[in-house]
Amino acid sequence: MTILSEIQIRELKNSLENSGLPYRENQDLSVHCSFKIGGTSPIMVEPETQEQILETLSVFKKLELPWKILGGGTNILISDHPNDFVILKLSGGFKEYKDMGEGLFQVGAATNTTPIFRQISQKGYTGAEFLSTIPGWTGGAVIQNAGCYGGELFDLIQEVEFLRNGEVLKRKPSEIEHGYRFTEFLKRKDSIILSILIKLKPGNLEEIETSLKEKRDKRNSSQPQNKKSAGSMFKNPKVFDEQGKEIKAWQFIDKVGLRGLQIGGAQISPEHCNFIVNTGGAKASDVYGLVNTVQEKVEKETGVILQREVEYFGSIP
Repeated sequence: MTILSEIQIRELKNSLENSGLPYRENQDLSVHCSFKIGGTSPIMVEPETQEQILETLSVFKKLELPWKILGGGTNILISDHPNDFVILKLSGGFKEYKDMGEGLFQVGAATNTTPIFRQISQKGYTGAEFLSTIPGWTGGAVIQNAGCYGGELFDLIQEVEFLRNGEVLKRKPSEIEHGYRFTEFLKRKDSIILSILIKLKPGNLEEIETSLKEKRDKRNSSQPQNKKSAGSMFKNPKVFDEQGKEIKAWQFIDKVGLRGLQIGGAQISPEHCNFIVNTGGAKASDVYGLVNTVQEKVEKETGVILQREVEYFGSIP
């Protein structure tokens, strides 16, 4: 890890100011994520248009600066020392969505999924109710093919608009590698999601409201409430019992006796042990220790390898 020098930061600030690009200095990243964990970033650039994104990337390239894109911060664990890269975070028009008519909606990558998909559903269209229970930004939901209650975002997508190698591309789902909690964007860090086009069916508004409430209540009853976390830590391993019923990740964690285990300020939730929660002052290194403990003990005692669903952002631990 090579920490960015004062000279690099000064050169970057000069270039950003000369280009009229919006940025902020010394950002505490713990306030930009649901885990409330993370160190201080020297520079966060917040482009509001495609042109500003391209200009920002041009500046980064010219100065040979490593960078990462940060979205809603709900499914990531941010480094305790994010001072070896700079951050790009979409703003402006990327926070909006458009009703295109006939059940078509163009949704910006920086829209907040919970209120946006609730609003879209309440227009009388069905199929996206499950997304109203998933926190975060739409761009991140695309990258991980977010889903729950039998639905996945890619079930609804007609087209993904993204930036790659300086070119704006539009691809249909069939042209994008994707699967359970996975897309090619997880592997290709050179892509920036800009927006998606989704297609929904008209539905009965009363039934839609009932569906929204049922899913919200189910989510609230099955997850730790008012606790700082990044959501489900591990993917369900696609293992089934003798009756053909899927065994969830949390069941393996519970089986090996790790419910409630705590390292520093991080704890395997006593309420739902596929969640690691920040009980106060947790570091990324604390969470890292719990993740490794879970993976090692579950594999040793059950033979099952649990894969992280939460992405590491920067150098961990």
